[in-house]
Amino acid sequence: MFKILALIVLVFVTGLPSYLQAQDHSPKAVALAKSLDKNKYKKKDNRYVSIEIYIDIKNEPALKSPADYSGVYGDENSGYELDLKVAANGGAVGSGYDTIGFESGSSMMDFKLKDAHVSGAVLTGTKVYKNGMTESLEAVFVNRTVVVGKNANEIKSRDTSFGLGFIQTNRDSSSRVFLEKIN
Repeated sequence: MFKILALIVLVFVTGLPSYLQAQDHSPKAVALAKSLDKNKYKKKDNRYVSIEIYIDIKNEPALKSPADYSGVYGDENSGYELDLKVAANGGAVGSGYDTIGFESGSSMMDFKLKDAHVSGAVLTGTKVYKNGMTESLEAVFVNRTVVVGKNANEIKSRDTSFGLGFIQTNRDSSSRVFLEKIN
């Protein structure tokens, strides 16, 4: 009897992590993460030199307890920052700044996050800018792996970082934004 009980417990415990892993990758989180992926390969030859560049960016939803998503996320190169506080029930508040208008004279605009909520690895809410303008936010917490090299067979570096990713749309263009967790 003890052996059967031990076997059941063993099967349950070893199967539980894979069950939980499957739960964290909701279709919405997976779709958002996949929209942030990028793969680029370029090769240029001329008479004197040959240049090859390979970049592969993959994003995977990162499930944590909601409060563990609290922190400061940013990318000083692109002009985005978000200071996020998430409660255990998923309710969230935050503030930060965005870079608006890439084409003609970009500017930094402060915002407050309103009606924000974290469900699984997805953050939703509304950015309310100081000028009264509003914008919906739908972002995903991800583990982002960036592979750089000469080509797919000659990799120079592979770095993984945790952060928040979303697609920023400005008029006729859109860009992938990744904000790494700073603290």
